[in-house]
Amino acid sequence: MRIAYQDLFDAVVKILTACGENKKNAEIAAQNMCRSDARGIATHGAYLLTPIWKRVKAGQLALPTKAVLEMDSGAVAIVDGGDGLGAVAGDLAIRTAMEKAKQHGVSAVLIRNTNNIGSLACYTETAAMAGMIALMGCNAAPAMAPWGGAEAFLGTNPIAVASYTGNDCVFSADMATSVVARGKIRKAARNGERIPDNWATDEEGNFTTDPNAALNGALLPMGGPKGSALALAVDIMSGILSGASYAPDLKSFHEPEGKTGVGASMVVIDISRFQPVDNFARKMDGYMSGIKGMKKAKGFDAIYMPGEIEYNNEQQSLTEGISMDDNAVKAINEILTSIDSTPLQGK
Repeated sequence: MRIAYQDLFDAVVKILTACGENKKNAEIAAQNMCRSDARGIATHGAYLLTPIWKRVKAGQLALPTKAVLEMDSGAVAIVDGGDGLGAVAGDLAIRTAMEKAKQHGVSAVLIRNTNNIGSLACYTETAAMAGMIALMGCNAAPAMAPWGGAEAFLGTNPIAVASYTGNDCVFSADMATSVVARGKIRKAARNGERIPDNWATDEEGNFTTDPNAALNGALLPMGGPKGSALALAVDIMSGILSGASYAPDLKSFHEPEGKTGVGASMVVIDISRFQPVDNFARKMDGYMSGIKGMKKAKGFDAIYMPGEIEYNNEQQSLTEGISMDDNAVKAINEILTSIDSTPLQGK
């Protein structure tokens, strides 16, 4: 089913304001969710309205979100998310980091006391489009076993890097440090599907194709010890350094189990402090053109740069509507109906 971008955006804003969020913050969060859905990242899209709704009903989400700069010193800052919507804290953090990078060349901004922050690319690409390079990490509730372990200790702890290219389609890598994002396993469980046997283990440490057994077990780190090391590094910077919760102390956002304690970290670099931005853009154009024009491996018709497929998906979604599965639309419509609002209709 395809849903018009504006229709989905309006529905998300209606639900978030009905939850107690103010309109400005609701629009910030709605933009993050809708962009994620439009780009094909449904795990960070409007389906998050369901856990948000549950948390509000359980009194475990502080709305309206009151994200503030708790510490502001030179090129660094800490944002306290006020235990509200993660997208609001993330928006304040990236805009603060960009301002500080313009002043100092490089900045570092950390976030603590927040919730699910959504797709990291939505933040790093904001800086990249402004002529910068941004790196970001975020921790999450235990879902992945460290390399050699057989129980969940680390979150999927995603990491993202985006760079200005001189074009609308920036270089944008955004990935979980696990083999797969846990949201994909939740989606498989909701849809009654099996998962590949190299994604996760069950509670006994055995590889499994059952998404429900995987949710009770542990995800595997991408690249074995390499993914495990990256996940630990993200937890150190986003959790321990920021003053947020970390490792087993974090709680899942998807069930009202208590305060999640999520933390995030971002570093932003102003390219113009190192060389003229136009010069950098020319180098990037030649760099990427060289890669895309090289001989293709067997079975490949094209070489895509990080973020290019998602960018293409977003452009298609803006004209044709956002592709959403029926279960996601049904869940959103149930909430819309409960607040006496018009349900979403497919295109």
